Amino acid sequence: MKIYQKTKNELIQELETMYQQLTRLEGKIAELEKQTEAQSQKPANRLPRKDMNASIEFVADFDIVYAKGINISEGGICFELTEDLPFEMQFTLDGELHRHRAHLIWVKRLPDGGYRFGLKFVEPEAYPTF
Repeated sequence: MKIYQKTKNELIQELETMYQQLTRLEGKIAELEKQTEAQSQKPANRLPRKDMNASIEFVADFDIVYAKGINISEGGICFELTEDLPFEMQFTLDGELHRHRAHLIWVKRLPDGGYRFGLKFVEPEAYPTF
């Protein structure tokens, strides 16, 4: 049926349907834009990840750490470090023992308690001589 053959009510109903479709499409576009933005914020040089299930033993090998205070409230404190926090770790993966040295890169508090850590592998350092 051609548009000039439709009644006023038919045209209004068609317009309302198209408006609803447009609203849904705008929502989908906004969601895709958010996903694209989130993906573009990932470092371009990020190496591929693969899932693992291993118990990890790690030891923080720092003594006294000096930090710069940023802000404080009754509930907590914010500070910055000017040096890396080094860790030694070992774990068995696919039957093979792995030993690594790593620096803490990020920490995230999990909603149900506990923490998730991101550490970057670095070259081992020689033990200090006394």
